[in-house]
Amino acid sequence: MTLNNEAIDVLVDYYYPRAKWLQDNVNWGNLDYKGPEANKIINDELMQNIEIYDCYTRNAAGFSNVLQDLRYGEFTPKWRWQNEERRQLNKRNNRINWDLYTWLYVFMCHRITGSGASFVDDHGYRNNLMQYWGKYSDIEGMIADLKYHKSIGQPIFTSIGNQPPSPKKGVSNVDFMVNELPNLIHQVVEFITSKKRSHKEVVDMLNNYNIQNGHRRFNFAYTAFALDLSDYFPEYVDEHSHTYLGNNAIRCMKRLGGTNSDKFMDMLRDKTGGKPKDLEDVMCDFVRFGQNYTAGMGHYTNQSGWVSGWSQRNQ
Repeated sequence: MTLNNEAIDVLVDYYYPRAKWLQDNVNWGNLDYKGPEANKIINDELMQNIEIYDCYTRNAAGFSNVLQDLRYGEFTPKWRWQNEERRQLNKRNNRINWDLYTWLYVFMCHRITGSGASFVDDHGYRNNLMQYWGKYSDIEGMIADLKYHKSIGQPIFTSIGNQPPSPKKGVSNVDFMVNELPNLIHQVVEFITSKKRSHKEVVDMLNNYNIQNGHRRFNFAYTAFALDLSDYFPEYVDEHSHTYLGNNAIRCMKRLGGTNSDKFMDMLRDKTGGKPKDLEDVMCDFVRFGQNYTAGMGHYTNQSGWVSGWSQRNQ
């Protein structure tokens, strides 16, 4: 492959170390986005004003907020940023004692419903029921909650940047989560506990189920779910294994000159030290960085000096 070395240098030498510093010191740390340290080290108005660009691992991104809150309770890395209502909710999450099956059910529901994505103030939580599921001891209460909120017409999905999947005609995503997902998660548990799996193996297993049962592939949701498994259960799914790339990551790879995703990710891993699953998310954010994307929250321009060629947008 013929690499676009200018673009790769901007990603590896400019964007990545700044995103890493922001995650370690601001997103998960005690410093401020526009404090003197950030002004000196980051010195980039886009990255300092728009919080999308403060991650180098996927579990620090907003679309994983709910899972972190459930998993870590009051020890969630973003506790500093949370209001008193959410802190009380997370203190209750300290009492969660779910088995593997229940955790995986919650992971999948979170991804199928769109991960609470909005890319504005409520990013990671919008329309998300799973953030309140710490009060349930098993999936029976969760299933009842899904049914109830569907019955009253309350929104439980978001399609902003994380499009929910499309089951076969006549089956809604709530139908899928209520009627099919419990059995499918049992199959996943058997699959990953019988032998340590790769991300791609998990996605393939899940999509094979879909095809056999007349559903479309759930590529985005299933990939995010597989990566969640290695984030929180690396004993079952190899956190270093390659993963399928989302549309924005593919777009990024092509602009940077890559043609084979695994080889390209190996190259980026060598240059950054990151895992493929985390670099996939970095690449998605790098597209937005190259577009000077601000989610409608002002007009800011990155200071890299690189002309990405990606169309600019602010919404």
